[in-house]
Amino acid sequence: MSKVALKLRIWIVCLLILNALFFGAEFYFSTKDGMGIMGSSDAISYLLGFPYSEVGFRLPLDENRTIFLSTFGGYDFGKSTYFLRLSSDFQVENITVSIPFELTTKIVDTNEPTETGRFNLGLSASVNFGNMNLSVSAYYSALYLFYDPAFNVNIPTVYNDDIFRSSLNVKISYIQPTFSISLGYFASLRWLSYRSSFITGENSPYIDAKVKVRF
Repeated sequence: MSKVALKLRIWIVCLLILNALFFGAEFYFSTKDGMGIMGSSDAISYLLGFPYSEVGFRLPLDENRTIFLSTFGGYDFGKSTYFLRLSSDFQVENITVSIPFELTTKIVDTNEPTETGRFNLGLSASVNFGNMNLSVSAYYSALYLFYDPAFNVNIPTVYNDDIFRSSLNVKISYIQPTFSISLGYFASLRWLSYRSSFITGENSPYIDAKVKVRF
């Protein structure tokens, strides 16, 4: 990593910490996504944690604030992977529906053909009822990037050795002004046409907890 890139990361971390101290933040813990702090100011939101951190924007596109454009960029320290997500969000009363497009990439140093990225298409829905929230999201890996060492380029392809190209995430949350707790289930999936059913790969339940703190 270059000194310029390292200094830039240090400055970003310092700015996010200062924002958390002055404007308040939520400390979170997740058996799936690790731990850290998260918060927002106007249209900007951030998540600073380990192994995953991100920063993004959510901008309204109409006067009634029912259509939004969201974009997030992040980095997973555990997988050494960069994330870029662009989403169209539609919000009516207590229901939100999003159509995200996600690109994941990583830098590799290898002499073998290696997967270096994925382009995922998604659909998610969230419903609030009282102090409860139910969210469901599904993703499909439509395109892959493979590094070709012979030409030193990343080649897009629809083929991949990973048979589980889809994923499903279901989460229900209990929300209060100063804290929230969530129970969720994540699974990677593959549709078997001859059985007319899904099979699962990596799958596990998880717990999220958030506590809001203002200094």
